[in-house]
Amino acid sequence: MESGVHMQRFFISPEHFQSGQVLFPADISHQITRVLRLQTGDSVVVLDNQGHEFDVEVTQVNAKGCLGTILAERIALGEPSVQIHLLVAVTQREKFEWILQKCTEVGVTSITPLLTERSLVGKAVELGKKGERWERIIREAAEQSRRGRIPQLRDAMLFQQAVKTQGAVRLLAWEGEEQRDLRQVLIGNEICDVYVLIGPEGGFSMQEAQQAEALGWKPFSMGKRIMRMETAAVVACALILFHMGEI
Repeated sequence: MESGVHMQRFFISPEHFQSGQVLFPADISHQITRVLRLQTGDSVVVLDNQGHEFDVEVTQVNAKGCLGTILAERIALGEPSVQIHLLVAVTQREKFEWILQKCTEVGVTSITPLLTERSLVGKAVELGKKGERWERIIREAAEQSRRGRIPQLRDAMLFQQAVKTQGAVRLLAWEGEEQRDLRQVLIGNEICDVYVLIGPEGGFSMQEAQQAEALGWKPFSMGKRIMRMETAAVVACALILFHMGEI
């Protein structure tokens, strides 16, 4: 059997597991037959998004519903011990989808689209229509990067709602902060969950930054160089995980 390191990975909800077999849903069956062109006897890795992964042999190939037999089960690895909850301003489609993909690969736990004063997209109702596409991008990135779970895509929030989020470690990336960098705001904190606010291209307004700080968010500097907001999102998440020894 091919090594699990190289086998194709799929997240499938638990209701598709029955009596030692996996009934692949239609979209994944299409991918197996039409895209990957797998054959009977080929092996894949299936994850239940609840912390388990399975080596599965494809036993029936059908574009409407492939069938597989579970050969082995183990704990799904690939999840960092610290949970990063990213709240990131919505931007142009290609940039935002890149953020979803790359932050999933890095290891975030959840992503919340954020509507700020300077966001390029201003209506939550418009974002709701993109949810299915965004979830697919996150799922595929989780499969590709060998994640054990799919990061949660949360409903879009206004900045005024987002800053009321409760959490022990809440961080705000802000170019107006000149004293504290990310390392300094993390030192001395027992970290299990980290909430990170990333603003739009124009950054958070002074009013937004002050409002967040008044509610307990800690602003931090991303350094002397100005990053694009999509770069800042990935770098901030990666630095937190590096600080925790997860990268």
